[in-house]
Amino acid sequence: MQMPVIYTNFISTYLPILNPLFNFPYVHINTISSSVIAKLIFNAFLNAIFGLVHTVFAQEFAQVFLGRFLFPKQTLRTVYCLLVTVTAFIIMGFWQHTHIQLWNWLPSTMSDYQQNLALFFIFNVIYAPAWYVVIQFNPFEFCGLKQIFNKTESIGCPYSSSVKSEARTINNPTLVTTGLFRYCRHPLYLITLLSLTITPVMSLDRLAFIIYTCIYGSIGIYFEERKLIQIFGQAYIDYQQHVPAIFPFSVSKTKQN
Repeated sequence: MQMPVIYTNFISTYLPILNPLFNFPYVHINTISSSVIAKLIFNAFLNAIFGLVHTVFAQEFAQVFLGRFLFPKQTLRTVYCLLVTVTAFIIMGFWQHTHIQLWNWLPSTMSDYQQNLALFFIFNVIYAPAWYVVIQFNPFEFCGLKQIFNKTESIGCPYSSSVKSEARTINNPTLVTTGLFRYCRHPLYLITLLSLTITPVMSLDRLAFIIYTCIYGSIGIYFEERKLIQIFGQAYIDYQQHVPAIFPFSVSKTKQN
């Protein structure tokens, strides 16, 4: 639950002006309460902020409101990504560490720096398939750049909030059911959980974050899939019936749309 040392060293060396931004945590609640329970509750509140922004902004009513009164429709995906990034920084910046370690299976001869690098490497190796998922969607559309620079974009990402989101139909061929989506409907959730859980070092903070992520996922997936059903109709309902949400305990061929 700390910024990887490879990032902090790079920022300190080459971008020192950003040091205050990455000087975590921004505040300590020890003056209010130093109990572990209080810190866990506070951290849960931080994750709730992230979940609220992530879920509400993805809803059609929020996009309609923002597109009508605040932002051009083609910028909504980019705004969404920026908001998610800000709330992620809120979690990292205000997270109250319990400093309780549950296990550490790395050799005791390794320095803290070496352990940090090992954990960074393990996490990114496990998380690597997530980039394949992003590539399936088109990375530029995934982060909203395509929608900004191409107002007559062809829709390629079912999660994008673009100017034509209202016009998507049941048989739209952009419903992705190949690759990792053949095994579960939300591979990014699965990969994130695996990256957090498969680790030789586990702290109470990391375990708490895993639990918070599972709670959010159980809520966020419901709202996300409700929107996807509105977009793809029966095609997505059929997909739900053939493919599990997160954990691919059973694999069956999905209908290609």
